[in-house]
Amino acid sequence: MDLKALRASLKASGASWSVPEHLGDKLDTEELSRKYATGALPAPAGTLTARMPRMRQPEGVAFREWQPNVLPLLRQLAAALPKSWTWRNVNGQDWVLPARDQGGCGSCVAFGTAAAVEAHWRIQKAQANLAIDLSEAALFFTNDRQCNPGDPQYGWWIPAALDFMVDQGVCFEPNYPYRPINQVATLVEGTERTIKLRGYDSSSSAAQLKRWLFEEGPLATGFTVYDDFFAYWDGGARGVYTHVTGGVAGGHVVLTVGYDDDQSCWICKNSWAPRGGGDGFFRIGYGQCDIDARMYLVQDLYEVYTVDELPYNPNALRIVDEGANGWLLTDGVSRMKMFDNKEDARNALRVARRYTRHGFIGRDNTRGAKRMDYIVEYWTGNSGLPWEPLTKTDAIPYNPANVVSEDLNAQGWRLKEGNHWMLLAHDMNDALAMLRVVERYSRMCFIGRGNTRPNRKSYIMTYWE
Repeated sequence: MDLKALRASLKASGASWSVPEHLGDKLDTEELSRKYATGALPAPAGTLTARMPRMRQPEGVAFREWQPNVLPLLRQLAAALPKSWTWRNVNGQDWVLPARDQGGCGSCVAFGTAAAVEAHWRIQKAQANLAIDLSEAALFFTNDRQCNPGDPQYGWWIPAALDFMVDQGVCFEPNYPYRPINQVATLVEGTERTIKLRGYDSSSSAAQLKRWLFEEGPLATGFTVYDDFFAYWDGGARGVYTHVTGGVAGGHVVLTVGYDDDQSCWICKNSWAPRGGGDGFFRIGYGQCDIDARMYLVQDLYEVYTVDELPYNPNALRIVDEGANGWLLTDGVSRMKMFDNKEDARNALRVARRYTRHGFIGRDNTRGAKRMDYIVEYWTGNSGLPWEPLTKTDAIPYNPANVVSEDLNAQGWRLKEGNHWMLLAHDMNDALAMLRVVERYSRMCFIGRGNTRPNRKSYIMTYWE
C-alpha cells in the first residue's frame, strides 16, 4: 500500500493521525515495515496469565494514588480516577526510562517486560532518576528465543518472560549486552545481584488497568500491528493511532505508561528506533488492535545476592586426625574441610588462615548425584595473618578478561576461557556469581586433586589467587 492511498483513507475516515508530507506518496508501507521487527506470539493454550498475584481491591473501593515512600493503605484516597495519568510526569518527574531500540530482532517481549521491571524498580525505590539497565539479551536468548521469522524459536509471549523473572530473575546490561542477532546465551560480566519478581497479575478490564496505572505503575501489553502503523510510527507517531487500512504484519509488545480519557487512548513506550522527530512513545485508541485485550502488572520486585559465605575465626583453625576418614580442617565450631593426608591438611590450613570467610556458590542446586560438580568454593576476607608458603602447589593460570559463561540448557551454564572449560553452574544466577569470583583472580588453585578416595571431590579444596 503506497502512502498516497493511505492518506486518502485517513482523510476519508476522519482519523486523528496523518502521514507527514516528508514521507512521499510513492513510499510503500511494506518498505517501511522492513525497518521494524515484531515478535509477540499468542501464548499457548492453557498458559496462566497470573502467578502469585496480590489480592485486588474490590470494585467500588476508593482509589489510592501512588505516593513515594508511603504504604498503600496510608496513601491519600481519591473518589475517582483522574481523566488522564502518565508515569512520564508524576510529581513533576519522569519515572520511565527512555525508549530503546530492539533493532531487527523479534525480541519485543523481552524489551517490553524488562521496561516494566525497570519502571517499577524506580517506583518501588521512590527514585525517579535511579539508574537501571536490565539485560534484554539475557531474558530473551537464555530462553532459547531467536530473532528471525522462520526460526523454530522465533518470537515469544509475555507470561513466559514474567515466569522467568519470577524463577530466575534478570541481570543487567553489562552482564550480557544486547545485540539484535541470533546468538547462544553468553554472560560476559559477573555479578552477585539480580532482580526478581514475587509475582504478576493481568487483566482485560479497562477499569482495572487504569487503576493499576494510577496506583502501581506501567503495564506490559501486546497488540496487533497492521501495515498502516508503520507509516504512523515512521512519521513521528503524532496523534492517536487508530487502525484504518492494511493487513496484519505481526504481534508486538510495548509498555503502557498511562491513559487519557479526553483522547480515549493509552500512552505507550515502544522499542523501535524513534522516527520523524518522535521520542519513542505513542498513543493508541482504546480497544484498537487488541491493545487492551490483556495487560500485565509486575509485582513486588526484590534483589537476589547469590553468595553463601560462612565466617570463621582464622586464629582458631586447626587440623584433626580422624584416622581412616582423613584429616579435618576445623575452627573448633564447624567441620570445614576433609583431606586425604596430613600434608594436604597443612597446606589447606595455611591457605585458610589468610581469610575470614568460606564461600560457596550453588550449594542449593538440585542436580542429585552430580550436585558437587555445580558447586564452586572460594575463600574471602583478609585475616591479616602472615602468609606461610605451601609445600606443593597446583594452580591453573587463566586470563580473567576472556572468561565467559555459556548456556548449555539442561546441562546448566559452562564457564570457560577460550576452549578451556573451567566450571559448571546450575543456573544463570549461579553462573553470574561464579563469573564475579573468577574475574577477580588469574589462577584457579587446588589442594588434594591427587587423592583416590571414592568420594574424591569431597577431599579437594579450591582457592583463587
